[in-house]
Amino acid sequence: MVRLRAVRVKSEDGRISEAMDIRRPIVIEMDYEVLTSGHILLPHFHLLDETGEVIFITMDLDPQWRGRPRPEGYYRGHVSIPGNLLSEGTTYVSCYCLTLEPDTVQFDGPSVVAFQVIDSLDGDSARGPYAGVMPGFVRPILKWHTQSIEMEASKSSMFQSRPNDECSGPTSESEP
Repeated sequence: MVRLRAVRVKSEDGRISEAMDIRRPIVIEMDYEVLTSGHILLPHFHLLDETGEVIFITMDLDPQWRGRPRPEGYYRGHVSIPGNLLSEGTTYVSCYCLTLEPDTVQFDGPSVVAFQVIDSLDGDSARGPYAGVMPGFVRPILKWHTQSIEMEASKSSMFQSRPNDECSGPTSESEP
């Protein structure tokens, strides 16, 4: 009913690339052909890390087609991954499509393309000025707010030593 025709990884300016700047959006695109009309489709990508662990799954939820059967023809779907979301390293893209009602796999393309996410270490990515190893599937830049505060001397630390403890941990005086 549905045939996968192509999968591409592109930079935000539309260039196909194997090396992607961690700070810039990454576009993943699939072309497919609907051979038989009248089915509700759910095209989707699985992104995997170098060890095969799933980073995330993203499904085509375009309101134009969500819950609607697609007529015969050629289609191109794409998704944009924001910059400063993925971690450095190789990312593999698997490409799938299901028909719904009943759920049936139409195509499955495990690890059909791969790309390298590269951090230039310029200090303007989510790692900031830190150049060491940073584990994790994702590395978003999150908005932090920090301010100087004054505390009483007796409550200056959330962690206090207790007699006969090998390590210190939160005390009943710890604040959440």
